[in-house]
Amino acid sequence: MNRTFVWAALAACLVLAGCSKVERTYTWVLGKVDPNPTITLEAERIDDASKAKLANLFTEIDEQLLALERTMASQEDYPDEDWYEIVFNKFPWLSGVVTVESTGEILTRRPEASMKPLNLEPLLEIGENWNDGRVRTHIEATDLGPEVYVANAFTRDRVWIGLTVSHFDFRSIMSKCPAPQELIVFTPDVTLWDRGNERNAALLRKLPWDDILSDTVQGGARLEEFDRSFTWLVRYLGEQPIIYATPDVVDE
Repeated sequence: MNRTFVWAALAACLVLAGCSKVERTYTWVLGKVDPNPTITLEAERIDDASKAKLANLFTEIDEQLLALERTMASQEDYPDEDWYEIVFNKFPWLSGVVTVESTGEILTRRPEASMKPLNLEPLLEIGENWNDGRVRTHIEATDLGPEVYVANAFTRDRVWIGLTVSHFDFRSIMSKCPAPQELIVFTPDVTLWDRGNERNAALLRKLPWDDILSDTVQGGARLEEFDRSFTWLVRYLGEQPIIYATPDVVDE
């Protein structure tokens, strides 16, 4: 059997392992691979009703955010007009896109004005670290609601000369949630969505999230004050943790 083919097949199985339970039996004999390995693929099921509920609530939102992150990651040059058109068609919930020089001078802004003032300073302060080619996110609470900034650098001769920054109000993407009143979304510092759950969200935010997220990416939390339990999961946009939580499903 062609050894290159074998390694390609094994690599494909490892990719599948991210969402499936893979059991493999194979034998190495004198450096060769068993030509008839046994492979059983069994799709994982979400048996916990609360986890299933949370997955249903946040998945489409998460897919949109990850698609935006990939789009920003691929834009390493100064964007042309066609790029703006593609981005706004693909992500109609965006508030705008702006390009800015490393000096802070705004080059282009689509649309030319917005209800919220832009604050690009936290992104510009990253400075030469933009040369690592990573997408970064800044989230800011404002009187008009939270604003999320997702940025990537455009470079010349491998030196960053400016940023392309997309920004949006998180509330605009909640139309992707099938039951937004059941979902709370926040970071350790900013509440992104808590419509109808303001008191619960405030208490959840008080938990020591920096410590919690250093050990795990999902779990449960109980608010004794309201006798409510929540299931939560963290996802990352750039390096920014975004925590999704929902009240647990109670079996009557």
